Amino acid sequence: MKILSIVIIFFGFLYAQNDIRSISSDFTQIITSTEGDSLKYEGNFQALNDGSDNFALWVYEKPIEKKIYFTNSRVVMIEPDLEQAVVTSIEEMPDISSILGKALNANKQTNNDVNVTVLDTTYNIYFEKSVPTKISYTDNLDNQIDILLKNTNLNINIYKLTFQVEIPEGFDIVQY
Repeated sequence: MKILSIVIIFFGFLYAQNDIRSISSDFTQIITSTEGDSLKYEGNFQALNDGSDNFALWVYEKPIEKKIYFTNSRVVMIEPDLEQAVVTSIEEMPDISSILGKALNANKQTNNDVNVTVLDTTYNIYFEKSVPTKISYTDNLDNQIDILLKNTNLNINIYKLTFQVEIPEGFDIVQY
């Protein structure tokens, strides 16, 4: 689940910088296969580090609706079209906070884009005025993934209740 690695990067982003507590952004995710076919998803996400816990919520709006909730140890994916919730544990969270901290410091000093490797995948993170604007990587199926970020806000007030999972009544619950 490559979105998990991206969330870990943002958790690292929040954790590595003492002055960054939250991030919120609209996103466009484009997945391009080796044959040149592409899929485009749109939505928004929010992430919060409250000093002891990390939270994130990715809301996919187009072409399908889906919500993915992340905490330090759990992922819950709500899929309305399938009327199901998938619940899984995060067993290993790589310690990338120091790596990303160095990368962000390098970005601040040189104003260059940054490459971060997590779980054998290299993520190219592009910045504009120290704010991430694009993440690109190749997944394990050789698809090119580009996530464009816009309307990005840092250090806004995000309430923990935003990350409270509510599984609709009647949904099947799949646990891994």
